[in-house]
Amino acid sequence: MTKVHHVAHVPDARRILEDKRVRSGLIYDESRLNRTRTCVSWASANTWVEGSIYGNVQFTFDWADIIRGRRVYWVEEMPDYSPPAYRLLLTDRDLSPGVSRNVIAYDPAVDKGPLREREGDWYWNDAFTSEFMIEDDLPLRLCRGVSFIRHRRDICRLNGCSCGDRTASEFVTGGRIMAFLLGSGVHSLDRTFRRPASMRSRLPLLDSVDVGIKGIRDALCDDRDRFVGGIRRVASSRAVLRGALAHYGADRLDEACELVSQLASERVFDDALEGVVNEHFGVEGWTVSGGQAASFA
Repeated sequence: MTKVHHVAHVPDARRILEDKRVRSGLIYDESRLNRTRTCVSWASANTWVEGSIYGNVQFTFDWADIIRGRRVYWVEEMPDYSPPAYRLLLTDRDLSPGVSRNVIAYDPAVDKGPLREREGDWYWNDAFTSEFMIEDDLPLRLCRGVSFIRHRRDICRLNGCSCGDRTASEFVTGGRIMAFLLGSGVHSLDRTFRRPASMRSRLPLLDSVDVGIKGIRDALCDDRDRFVGGIRRVASSRAVLRGALAHYGADRLDEACELVSQLASERVFDDALEGVVNEHFGVEGWTVSGGQAASFA
């Protein structure tokens, strides 16, 4: 095990990006810790073919950064989950007997439970759901990547059948998040979207950016007759587009489309989009036609 993930719905992901951290919070479910006022952030090593039940934006962290300097305590098993889950608390506090009756000290180097460490390598039992309860915030400076993933269609742990994200594609999710970043000028994870410097001259940004741009174009350029305005100048078209992206990033699609209609053509839209993306991420040479935003169309 080298990576763990925190998954969130789009509204919560926007807050994480603004706060520059996954904020820890009180435990409200049926956990034995739900009356202890313990605040945790959640992570798991698992990923799911049928989609996550916790949302569709995945923040990835190195396990070494998460476990460093922390003690491990067994909390509980959740046998009614499908598949069953096990929960471990990671904390820098000493919760030895006499301090807490709610957890049991767990030594991954010795104990034969679902999390094990052998000669510096870590392993987890992936036949079950791993749930790591981290008694701290997770700062985004430790985040190694963001992915737009599928939500499980039939289950949402947080919002039940009212969840509007259950049927969203990766492109829709990516478009909403990328529009939020570009339109609001949020730069908390720019580095995770840029390719390594050695590859940047050919492909400056990662595929996740192209997925998001495809989602933006699908939402705002779905009608070629939409462009009825006369705005062509570079500065003006970029200003209009940023306003449209800010609206779409806040789930105000109608207002976004109304602003986009003031542009003179789809080509003006794409030129403005290329300028906004390159400026936002501090790169040169990213183009709509050169990335997967074109090949996905």
